[in-house]
Amino acid sequence: MEPMDALMHLLIPMLFLLALRKDPKSVIMFAPLAILPDFDVLTGLHRAPGHSFVPTLILPLILILYARFKRPEWMAGALLTQFYLASHVILDVTGGVAFLYPFTTEQIFIDPEITFNMTGGANFGFHLDWGMRPLREMGTVDFLSDTGFTLIFLGILTCAVFRKEMVGAARRVLETARELLGKLRR
Repeated sequence: MEPMDALMHLLIPMLFLLALRKDPKSVIMFAPLAILPDFDVLTGLHRAPGHSFVPTLILPLILILYARFKRPEWMAGALLTQFYLASHVILDVTGGVAFLYPFTTEQIFIDPEITFNMTGGANFGFHLDWGMRPLREMGTVDFLSDTGFTLIFLGILTCAVFRKEMVGAARRVLETARELLGKLRR
């Protein structure tokens, strides 16, 4: 299965949270955490250190416990942190992730395949392959795939069609960003 690009890692969990009507300001502010695990490419072991249980489960769990007992006002942010980091690993598991790194570099993978064809009527097929395999060399990491480029292009077209609405939305985003910066400075 083709690796997921950074844009998809950012958009899929963010749109999911927005569909659940979570606070848009928080959802957008924490969204960049969704691409954080891919920085393990800098170690030469992509889908290993940043995709393991330590940064995606243990560290956020410590943050959640700290928020629970010491800083309750941090709880929403701690849960969003956990969600975004975990969503990255879940989205990458189809290509394989070394979730148990540093104990092993073997990748856990789930490879679902759904087929559909119209030969002799509507036929659906489903095949699931899963297990462990040696760490694969990833080579380069796509920041933007064909799908990501298509989404950006559609976004630009949408902005062109709905110019007036987009200007109003951009003003609201800037106001929100100023508010967040003001809160962060305090």
